Amino acid sequence: MTERPLLITLIGLIHLLLGLVFALGGAAIAGGMAAELADLAPVDGMLVTLVGAGVLIFGLVNLTIGWGFLRGWAIMWYLGVIFNAIGLLLSISGIVTAMTVSVLPLVLYGVILYYLFRPQVKGFFGI
Repeated sequence: MTERPLLITLIGLIHLLLGLVFALGGAAIAGGMAAELADLAPVDGMLVTLVGAGVLIFGLVNLTIGWGFLRGWAIMWYLGVIFNAIGLLLSISGIVTAMTVSVLPLVLYGVILYYLFRPQVKGFFGI
């Protein structure tokens, strides 16, 4: 295993931070706290719980990816590529539907995907 590239540390920390935010937000939504705070009485409670559970799972996966990036686990390289590719595709669909705010995530996901395929990064993950 080679020395961890600096940007992998940054990408891992970003995944950890995003995972923490999504996990806490998903838990709040699934627990119904967000619906109560926002006074969303007409919203179906089961739908809110399902969305919250999905966000919670997404957050937990991001936490795992972030930790795996910091540890150099090869399987997390694959999950990182998959999740960043999905983010890239969602950004493209956002641009197609005239949401220009999706340009920044598109660039970010593109740069991360490009970087993950660099030889020194793949070497760090043992790929």
